[in-house]
Amino acid sequence: MNKMALALGSNLGDRLGNLRKAMRLLRLSDVRITSTSDIFETEPCGKPDQPRFLNACAIIETEKEGEEILALLKDIEKQIGRQEREKWGPREIDIDIIFIDQKIIDSEMLQVPHPEMHKRDFVLKPLAQVVPDWIHPVLKRSVHELASEIPEKDVTIVRIARL
Repeated sequence: MNKMALALGSNLGDRLGNLRKAMRLLRLSDVRITSTSDIFETEPCGKPDQPRFLNACAIIETEKEGEEILALLKDIEKQIGRQEREKWGPREIDIDIIFIDQKIIDSEMLQVPHPEMHKRDFVLKPLAQVVPDWIHPVLKRSVHELASEIPEKDVTIVRIARL
């Protein structure tokens, strides 16, 4: 059984509805959701001239392997109506694999742990709610430690709801 962390984000359309639909579709797949974070509203990363995001994290367990889950997540994004746009641009839904147990994967299709996770408050703050003691297999630091290193002035998260 693989334990994975997923980061979900939406800044177009019914943002909260998009996140909740993604969770419903995951539950209908061969995936067990074991915990979810609060939902946070955050400033966009990379391209600031776009609507604010809603972000959350979910911990799942599944027999599926990394690339199988990635394919499932891309299918869920498509079902919710994600359109391919510019990198870091607005999106109906985005679901990223943050980690799979303590595995390190660096393939053409998938990089795990997510290569930018340790720099992103919108990933670390929700992730710290659900797995604060998970140790990054490359950085050898806990999620709690990584989240606490983000300067307060850079934190733009406001808790608004629960998944």
